[in-house]
Amino acid sequence: MRSSTIILADLALRHGGVRAASRASGQPVSSIGASLTRLEDDLGFPLVRRGEDGISLTIDAQRRAPAIARLAALCRQILTCEADLVPDTSISFAALFRLAEALRVGSIRRAAEQMNLAQPQLTRQISLLERTLDTTLILRGPKGIDPTPEGLRLVNLTGQLEAEWRALSRVSEPQHSQVSRRYSLGSIIPATPFGELATLLAGLNTEMHNRQGLRVSIASTLAEDLLMGLDTGRFDCILLDAALNDPTYAQTPVLRGGVAMAGLNLPKDYRDEEGLRAALRRQPLALQSRRSGLRQLAERFFDTYAGPDWRNLTSLVEIDSLPIIVNMAHSGAANSILPRHATTQDIHNIMPLPDSFDQIIYLTWRRTPKGRRLAQLIRSNLTKLQDRFTHPSPA
Repeated sequence: MRSSTIILADLALRHGGVRAASRASGQPVSSIGASLTRLEDDLGFPLVRRGEDGISLTIDAQRRAPAIARLAALCRQILTCEADLVPDTSISFAALFRLAEALRVGSIRRAAEQMNLAQPQLTRQISLLERTLDTTLILRGPKGIDPTPEGLRLVNLTGQLEAEWRALSRVSEPQHSQVSRRYSLGSIIPATPFGELATLLAGLNTEMHNRQGLRVSIASTLAEDLLMGLDTGRFDCILLDAALNDPTYAQTPVLRGGVAMAGLNLPKDYRDEEGLRAALRRQPLALQSRRSGLRQLAERFFDTYAGPDWRNLTSLVEIDSLPIIVNMAHSGAANSILPRHATTQDIHNIMPLPDSFDQIIYLTWRRTPKGRRLAQLIRSNLTKLQDRFTHPSPA
């Protein structure tokens, strides 16, 4: 963490927006926005909700805004900068903490050994601090190092800074303790309560909450809403049925299963274009809205095998609740494209789609510390759950 990140993020929180903070401080909007994002990533929770009308503070941010303001004030004191101004220079918290440790020990060499650093690296960090602050911080002697008056002032302020930062970021917790951490997992909507996706979610909750003491909330919604929740911090990880070509996100496939068309008067083979078009004419087609990955898969299938004008052939019914669509297909009220396991009742026709239209579910997370932690926990639990799955159908 750097002093500039704290100061600019504090400005955004105090002024209620990135643009308002930019106008008040004269700093670029991009710099303030990037600082806010860096602080959110480092803390592992969102500070603001971003919407069309700007940003609003999350409950976490409202609770922690006074601590961030205190940190910003300490950073300005260290940099001898007046209140509400933005310093021209920036310093690393790590360098300050290491300087304080070196002065506490009284030796750069011993401090470097205790912190598992090379002595030249620590020496360079202290020299860089002195150049940045334009002052001498330590006096070297035959028995080690001592602080100058300015160095002593800096060490005292650094002690306060470190206490505030540790309280805010909770780095004082044991590194491997997961107890009391809260995570939020989003998922596409399971088609049935007994499909592989629903089984996976139930198993993850059992493993992580009951056996590992983690507090994990799970919510199901559509693909685009999941991504929005991931971007705004509502979710730490999501289970998404779409591959993303975006370096902001990391993905790994966790489930794969077949898809079928279910309903009445279906052709026996998906390559029968005339039979497929006739089925679309005879029956309404029930699909989720275009915010869902399954809907996008269905459109890609019909574009390929029923022709680009297939939408003109049928009456399209949009329903976001997948269990309702399953019920309509099984009752004969409408045709639909569904995960294959949801079409197992032999009430009406089932036409399997080719393997190239399989539904693949990806564990997806933003490249943030909290997202990576939850993804690692989920992946480590997946092997424990694999033996429970007996059907290759994800939703």
